[in-house]
Amino acid sequence: MLIKKIVSVILSLSLVFMVSGCHSDKDNPLHGKDTDERIVMCLENAYPEHNFKVVKSFDKQKNEGLFEDENGISFKVRDLLYDNIYHFGCCDEYLATILEKQDFFNKAKIIVEDKYQQKFTYDEDTMVIEIIYDDTNNQITTNEISQMISEVLNMADAPKVIYPDNQEFSTGVVNYYTLPTFGMLQCYIKRNGWGVTERFYVSDKVLEQSKIKEKIDKLYESTEK
Repeated sequence: MLIKKIVSVILSLSLVFMVSGCHSDKDNPLHGKDTDERIVMCLENAYPEHNFKVVKSFDKQKNEGLFEDENGISFKVRDLLYDNIYHFGCCDEYLATILEKQDFFNKAKIIVEDKYQQKFTYDEDTMVIEIIYDDTNNQITTNEISQMISEVLNMADAPKVIYPDNQEFSTGVVNYYTLPTFGMLQCYIKRNGWGVTERFYVSDKVLEQSKIKEKIDKLYESTEK
């Protein structure tokens, strides 16, 4: 009798798990998608004004694949972060490719270094753009710093970009995204021996200069002794 009850409980639990599993799969947009399909999903979330397709399937050994938009602009997707039941993450060079076609990096360097006498760099490893202000070399006002950032942001003819709200892994919670390389512009201020950073995004080109100045003012005040 006891054995029958145990078997009955086990069968009941198995049925519950099966039903919950089916429900989970049905609601999970990653379910049944291969790596390439997941990448396209991520790209179309990040760049909602564009459509994408696979040119060369993602090679997990090389850690990269080739994709293109509806206009035939081809670019790499690389650095697969996660590829499992609930979580998928990668980095794409779509925005970087568009910026390179516009000679954005050289033009931005001219604005930052020639016009404002500050340092401009972009890191190939972290894929981050940096504007470095050091008041020991050349002092400019926060208004000039915000103007400099505004000029750089508005110089880029960049597509609309939606960045992920959550990049953390959580079992049971579905999350998928791509991170645009060279999409972030970091303004690093070194003053009174302190170094602080404020982040902007190339897609922030519509950000008013007054809003940029508010951020820079707060950053600047944080370096006060």
